[in-house]
Amino acid sequence: MINKIIKILSVFVYLLFFTLIYSSKARASEKYATIVNPIRSRKLWKDKTFKPIEDQYKAIDDLDLKATWLIQNDVFEDEELMEKIKQFNDKQELGIFLEVSKNLALKSRVYFDEQRPWYDPGVVFLSAYGREDRIKLIDRTMRDFKNTFGYFPKSVGAWWIDSYSLNYLENKYKIKSALIVADQKTTDSYGVWGQWWGYPYYPAKNNILAPGNSKTLIIQWALRDPQLAYFGEGPKISNYSLQANDYINQDLDIKYFEKLANIYFDPRNEIGQVTVGLETGIESVGYIDEYKKQLQWIKDNKINDLSMTEMEMKYREKYGENPDEIKIEEWKMTPDFRENIKLSERTNYKKNYVFADYYKKDEHSFLNRVYEDKNLIKKSFFSKEILLNLLAIIIGIIIAKIWPKKRWVVILFFVWVGLLLAARLRYSVIGGEKMFGFLIDNFRFLGITNKGRIINGDLSNLVAKSMLKLDIKGIFLIKWIVLGVLVAKIYEKFIKTRKN
Repeated sequence: MINKIIKILSVFVYLLFFTLIYSSKARASEKYATIVNPIRSRKLWKDKTFKPIEDQYKAIDDLDLKATWLIQNDVFEDEELMEKIKQFNDKQELGIFLEVSKNLALKSRVYFDEQRPWYDPGVVFLSAYGREDRIKLIDRTMRDFKNTFGYFPKSVGAWWIDSYSLNYLENKYKIKSALIVADQKTTDSYGVWGQWWGYPYYPAKNNILAPGNSKTLIIQWALRDPQLAYFGEGPKISNYSLQANDYINQDLDIKYFEKLANIYFDPRNEIGQVTVGLETGIESVGYIDEYKKQLQWIKDNKINDLSMTEMEMKYREKYGENPDEIKIEEWKMTPDFRENIKLSERTNYKKNYVFADYYKKDEHSFLNRVYEDKNLIKKSFFSKEILLNLLAIIIGIIIAKIWPKKRWVVILFFVWVGLLLAARLRYSVIGGEKMFGFLIDNFRFLGITNKGRIINGDLSNLVAKSMLKLDIKGIFLIKWIVLGVLVAKIYEKFIKTRKN
């Protein structure tokens, strides 16, 4: 009898154990690979033929995989290359690679610092430009994309995207997914540090590195080794990543890729995601064979391949918003912090704190985007500009009450127009010839030279940028004062009408 009871209990324990194991396997994360290939101008390619893009596309097409191709604006003017891209199958998503070039800047009527190399953070990222110029650059890029393909893209990418630009892209163009570089301290003239370690997230409206309530999913380029890529700086450390060119240069092989990918497919999370890709014509040259091995591994292991936009849809379907907790090896991520006790690191995400590039341009040759107190500033509910505008309107209302005669409106209007014209005055000496006149926009000049030559047309980037100008501070306030006067007069007339 006792033996029978023991046998029954043994069977029960075995069944319980089997059920737990099966349940654990059933809860294992859904595994997704997002294949992303940035495409820059062929002028920057190591091999300027079509072979790099043909090899990359063929490797994807042969395995019937989906991928996202992020296209930099200069590529739109390469008709032969665009014909190749237009022939991609319908599993390929096309998006925008948000790097600024001299060509894009000049098309957008934005100054470009020609003295810097193309990859300098002070020219290549949107954060290197003022807010108005960022909008011009984004709008021109989006317009060129739509003119080429007939629709606006839903995915964008760059190694860095400032939060002001990201909000604009989300609000106006309804983008769904954005790619930025994974944490690296000092590689390629910039450091980005503090976001969720290698895991997708919805960022805060104020700060792209902090999780929040944006509707644009952030995925990361070159996911790093959770331990080896943490301590130290430079490519010797950041090259411990999923990128084929990175780990090959560390004398590692496809086994290392598999190891890292499986780390990010942590079964404690409902979704596991890795980004796989190579920069077309640049890193893809010389590493295409390793790239093919990565794609084959994705296919053989039945990893779900999704475009960037599809990845956002899957993430939203699974989580709705950022999950309460994510774990990658020793890393623990929540909407409020990221922590790795083993590495003695904890980053607390502060509400309403931004990097300075949220408000103003950053022209430094090193991009420092480390999420820590000394690099963050409190976001103002009312910006300085808004407060000054409100003050100017109040002054205008007071003027209307003190000097009720209508001529004050006319006087203020002509003062404002006069100051606007004065602010557009320009003077320069080019090749010994003195030039004096008005700069209509950043480049168009209307004026005369000391030799009697009339100029009415665009100046070169360097000439236009170097022209001397009057720095009339507060000129924009005059129009708000005029507005205040007009508001007061309209209100006064409205009251009189009601009384009558």
